[in-house]
Amino acid sequence: MKILAILITTLIPTVTAAANSAPWVGQTLQGLPCTGGAQGYGPFDYTKLEDKQNLPIVEHSHFSADVENHIKGIGGYVPADLDYTLRAFPNHHRALLSVIRYKFKLTNKLLTENRELLSPVECYLQRAIKFSPQDSASYALYGYYLHKIGHLTESSTIYQKALEIDNDNPKIAYSLSLLLIDMKEYERALKYAKIAYKNKKTPESLKLKLKNIGIWTE
Repeated sequence: MKILAILITTLIPTVTAAANSAPWVGQTLQGLPCTGGAQGYGPFDYTKLEDKQNLPIVEHSHFSADVENHIKGIGGYVPADLDYTLRAFPNHHRALLSVIRYKFKLTNKLLTENRELLSPVECYLQRAIKFSPQDSASYALYGYYLHKIGHLTESSTIYQKALEIDNDNPKIAYSLSLLLIDMKEYERALKYAKIAYKNKKTPESLKLKLKNIGIWTE
């Protein structure tokens, strides 16, 4: 836990990444330095319109629906295609979510091929954040991952950073509220739920959770 707290602290300051640089940064959850493959094509920012012209080139060769859903690879096997996609577009939101889902499937023995990711999930996420520090989605995905693996305090810190970047984002507020319920911080959970429900399309499940514990009274 202490190692992860140090890791989170190093991510929080806003760092302007060089436009053509996406180094491997930070540490694994075991405290080892993050490492990964050489750059190759890119890096490009998934949030920038001028960079998205390169997206079809990468996705056509390495990020098909089969890759995204862990069915089969294109250029090789699924982890290699996910790795190529994220080396080219470090903050590719769907690819980041895909590596998170892949790791969970691997842990739960739900994959037909038992192949490890080429870099740890947390390393892909830290690299994405350092590369594009104003991309709230990368923070939100990291918060989601940390929540799912039980690092609740660190997840809360990351989610709050995402909301600092993207004020009143209902999806991020929704996820943070669910996390705070798990942390039994019910008043704070209510605060972020109110933000989430500014969007009328927000699912009712969060409100029901808060009603069941006597926090949501409207």
